[in-house]
Amino acid sequence: MDLVIKCSISVILMIIIDYISKTKNYYVTGLVLSFPGLSILAYYFMYVEHGVSKVRETIIFAMASAIPFIIFLVVLYFTLKNYNIFYSILFSSLVWTAFSSVVIILWKEFS
Repeated sequence: MDLVIKCSISVILMIIIDYISKTKNYYVTGLVLSFPGLSILAYYFMYVEHGVSKVRETIIFAMASAIPFIIFLVVLYFTLKNYNIFYSILFSSLVWTAFSSVVIILWKEFS
C-alpha cells in the first residue's frame, strides 16, 4: 500500500509539472520540481521504520547531495548554448554522476 501511495503522489506531481509547463508561467516548473513531496513521504516512512536518528542523518546527506544537483543545473544551462537538449542532458547527467560519486565517497570517508 505504501508503494501505491508513493507512486500516486509521483504521478500527481508529474501532471502538475506538465500542466504548469504549458502555461505562460512555465518557469515555475523549476520550483515545482524542487517541492519535497516525495521527500516528505520518504522521511515520514523512514521515521516510522527507523527513528529520528536515521532521518536526521539522511537530511544531512540530502543537503550535501544538493551540490551535485546545482552543478547539474549549471552545466545544463551552459551546454544548451552549444548542444541540443539530448546531449546537454546527457553531459549534465554524467557530470552529476561524477559529483554524486564524490559526495558518496566523502560521506563514507567522514561519517
